[in-house]
Amino acid sequence: MMMIIDRIETIRVPEHPNSLWVQIHTDDGLVGLGETYYLPGAVESVVHDFAAPLILGGRAFDRERHWQELFSHANFFGYAGAEMRAVSALDIALWDLIGQHTRLPICDLIGGRCRDTIPVYNTCVNTPLHDDQDAFLSRAGDLAESLLAEGIAHMKVWPWDRFAPQRQTAGRVGPAGWSAVGPPGHRLPAADLQAGLETVRAIRARVGDRMAISIEGHSRWDLP
Repeated sequence: MMMIIDRIETIRVPEHPNSLWVQIHTDDGLVGLGETYYLPGAVESVVHDFAAPLILGGRAFDRERHWQELFSHANFFGYAGAEMRAVSALDIALWDLIGQHTRLPICDLIGGRCRDTIPVYNTCVNTPLHDDQDAFLSRAGDLAESLLAEGIAHMKVWPWDRFAPQRQTAGRVGPAGWSAVGPPGHRLPAADLQAGLETVRAIRARVGDRMAISIEGHSRWDLP
């Protein structure tokens, strides 16, 4: 089978307003799935208006050729932004197609495994199903203990975001509200520093060094 790309589909769902899924359909009935994040409307336009004309009718197996052609066109405007998010989603979908066709895991297609297990960490966000962000601000020790009970020994928190001058833009980019606008913070008062450190102290007091801690800044702070 040639695995000719004959249709490209984009999918958006209200529950995940910042996400975009891309499906590449081939003439033999396989469907490869890719995804990307942030400003999906802009990326969706790039997928259909910019990328699709370049790869429709091509072989899904020619993934590297498609990547090189898409990148060479997109790089004219810089190697970032909506163009590269679209290229990324399409590239993931092509890898998915090749994996399905060969019945091999993608790791075997790109050189094989380096390890048999991969450690995971918990990004402590809030969703309708859990309240980890509220928890690390008000009961970090309880959260750390519950994560350890689930076999998770690494957590990422952002106890200083609330003190940054930037504000989340939930109304503009969706309920996730990850983006922030305004200038970054240039200084952190001692009281705010100590308030944020309480999250770390609470975790260490409850579970000691059994839990690794990562601090996320979400680009809200400048260097001092």
